[in-house]
Amino acid sequence: MPVAKKTKEAMPKKIGGYKPTQVLGHGAMGNVWLCHDESLDRMVIVKQMVPTLLEQEAFIRRFQQEATILAHLNHPAIVVPYALWKESDGQLSLSMEFVMGKNLREILDACKQPPVWVVMAILYEIFLALSVVHRAGIVHRDLKPANMMVDKDGRIRLLDFGVAHMDKVYEDDPTLTMAGSQIGTAAYMSPEQTIGDDATPASDLFSMGVIASEMLLGENVFRGESLNQTLQNIRRLKIGKKAFPEGTPKQLVKLVMQLLEKKPSKRPLSAADVADELSRIMRAYPRDLTPYLSEWVTSAIKGEITAIEPKTYPNKCGKMTIVITALASAIATTVAFLLLTTL
Repeated sequence: MPVAKKTKEAMPKKIGGYKPTQVLGHGAMGNVWLCHDESLDRMVIVKQMVPTLLEQEAFIRRFQQEATILAHLNHPAIVVPYALWKESDGQLSLSMEFVMGKNLREILDACKQPPVWVVMAILYEIFLALSVVHRAGIVHRDLKPANMMVDKDGRIRLLDFGVAHMDKVYEDDPTLTMAGSQIGTAAYMSPEQTIGDDATPASDLFSMGVIASEMLLGENVFRGESLNQTLQNIRRLKIGKKAFPEGTPKQLVKLVMQLLEKKPSKRPLSAADVADELSRIMRAYPRDLTPYLSEWVTSAIKGEITAIEPKTYPNKCGKMTIVITALASAIATTVAFLLLTTL
């Protein structure tokens, strides 16, 4: 039976108070629906847990934990949850904000190597969001291009906290994070995740390093022909400075290489520190890049070459430093001359 016909027949008339209009995907834990909220005339996303998992307490808690995590986070780049409820038949459902846009995987499939300013704009916003996530005691554990989105207005969104770990909830429950298990997507895992060690905020930083390098190099060089080869690459393969395209800011190359350090202790101290460093590297660009990013993504998805490029501004601080240094030198010379003539 064709998938489209099966989906149409399987579409429920109602999910809670919402009217389903389209199935967006099928995951290991449930189905994702686009629904119409008739009471407020808006579109929402509803995730429903598959009935076969309702007998397994660990999966129920995992589903509930995603809702709890989203409810405890407050940042423009993180989707807003609306409600978590149980249907009369026991089905668990989670409704949340609908974001219209393109995920980073779709964008990279259309344009393998975005301009450097696009790379930095996306990274900066994601690291700002991650700083909030990590301060709340949460590790995402599954950062990858498919879980990041640029919405229609050019704003960045961090998605899917389905396998995230929250230290403050269920911290003593071994059923949620089994020791020695691998959680995440292989090609974007940190070295410690590949051997089953606990993921930490530093693990998320490594995953972001992989994503950053993929955008700059045009491919995920850690992805091998097999799962085993991919895991080996993550543990052993190192990207050198010469691998980055000519014209890539040296500070950006250095930062990405720090994110990709195999030992967690050698990576940046926090996502906030990375965002601060990116801010310094981007200081010549406009503070708000969302209009440019929105236009660029629209063109990239269509396969068009856009002429839109944010205007850069000279480093006034650098020029001011030169002027002050020259002025100080002139004053010192004048003072020395006056002292000599006086004597």
